[in-house]
Amino acid sequence: MIKKQSVGIWFNIIVAVLTIVSVIVYSVNISGEGYFQNASVANLVAYCVIAVVMLAAVIALAQPKVTGTAAIVTEIISGLLRIAVPVLLTLCLVNLISARAEGLGFIYFSNADVLQEVQTPANMSSATGTIANMICLGAAAVFAMIAAFFTLRKKEA
Repeated sequence: MIKKQSVGIWFNIIVAVLTIVSVIVYSVNISGEGYFQNASVANLVAYCVIAVVMLAAVIALAQPKVTGTAAIVTEIISGLLRIAVPVLLTLCLVNLISARAEGLGFIYFSNADVLQEVQTPANMSSATGTIANMICLGAAAVFAMIAAFFTLRKKEA
C-alpha cells in the first residue's frame, strides 16, 4: 500500500509532518524560558490543525477508486483543499513573523550598552526556537504549494 502512493501523496505527507513539527516547536517555544515565553500567536495552532486535517482529507480522498460524478466531485474537493492548505500555512507564517519581528529585532539588534542584558541564554534560545518555527512553517507552505501541482493517483498501466 505504501509503495503504491503517488508523489503528490508523499508531498502532502511531508507537509503534514512539517506542520506538526512546527506546532511542536511553537509549543516548546512559548512554554520555555525566554523572551517569547507565554507570547502566543492568535490562531496559529488552530490554523495548523485545520491544515493537517485538510491534508488528511486530501490523502483519504485520493485512496478509493471512484468513477463518474463522484470522481469529479472528489477531485474538485481535493483541489480546493490543496489550495486552502498553503494559504493557511502562509497565513500562520505571516502572523508568526508579524508577532515576533519586534522581539527578534530587540534581541539581535539592541544597543551595545544593553546587549549583554538582552542576549541572555534563555532569550537567545527563545529567538532560535522562533526562527526554527518560521523555517518549519515556511518549508511546509512551500511544499504544500509544490504538492498542489502533483497528481494524487498513480496512472494505471
